[in-house]
Formats: sequence, C-alpha cells, structure tokens
Amino acid sequence: MIRKKNFILLMFLFALLQVSLLPYLRLYGTKPDLFLICVVVASLYFDVESALLISLLCGILKDIFSVNVFGLNTFFMPVFSFLLMKVSRKLALEDTPVLCAAIFLTTFFYAIVSRIALGYLGTVVPFWAFLRISLIESLYTAAIFPLVFLLIKKIARL
Repeated sequence: MIRKKNFILLMFLFALLQVSLLPYLRLYGTKPDLFLICVVVASLYFDVESALLISLLCGILKDIFSVNVFGLNTFFMPVFSFLLMKVSRKLALEDTPVLCAAIFLTTFFYAIVSRIALGYLGTVVPFWAFLRISLIESLYTAAIFPLVFLLIKKIARL
C-alpha cells in the first residue's frame, strides 16, 4: 500500500514537472512524456486494478494540462496500460534497456494513435512533421527513462 501511495504522490510531482519545468527543456519542440512513463511502470509493477486506476488518473491529468481535446488521453492511457499488461505476460520486460525500448515503442504508438484520433476530430498535422515530432518525442522519453525509473524505484520502493 505504501508503494502505491508513494507512486501516486510521485505521479503528481511528475505532473507539476511536466507543466512547469519540462517546457523549458524542449528538444526540437518536444518534451518527454512523464505521464506515459508512469503508465508503463504502473502497468508492469502493479496489479490490474491499480494500474488501470493510475493510468486513468494520468490520462485525466494529461487532459487537464493539455490543449488537445479533453478525454482523448483519459481514454487512451488505460487502453495502453491494458495492452502493456497483456504484452508483459508474453515478454520479459525487466531489464532497463528492454524497458527503454518498450517506452520508445509505447510513446511512438501512442503518438500515432493520438494523431489519428485528432485527425478524425479535424486537427490535421502534415505527415513529415508528425513523424519528426513522434520520433524525437519517443527518443527523448526513452532517453530520460532510466533516470526517472531510478527515481520511481527509490521513492515508490518497487
């Protein structure tokens, strides 16, 4: 129970960092997605109910702090959490390099799904701009993942 409480408090700290500090650390107009890192870690280390609840909370927080359509992240974060839980039963996602690759792929597929959904809602992004943004954001998120994961392991006692 302590580790879930610590993880949720850490998630709120990441929410503050996402909106206050990370906009100043943009790389080619992109910033890492700390919410998606929380969703991946919760999906791999917590039971199904807790992971889905945490991912729903991450989606709500991301929707509150973003300018996109409200509800998009609230819907997709638990879906990706559920898919990650299913994949983690088939693959061993335990080593940090493997988790970095999983973070990269999750961020990239999340960007693809989000952009497709936004396209259906009327927001059109040129393909090459979308590809550049998605790849850089995925690489940036995967690059900071080891530091964030170390912090999560220390504070949440995973």
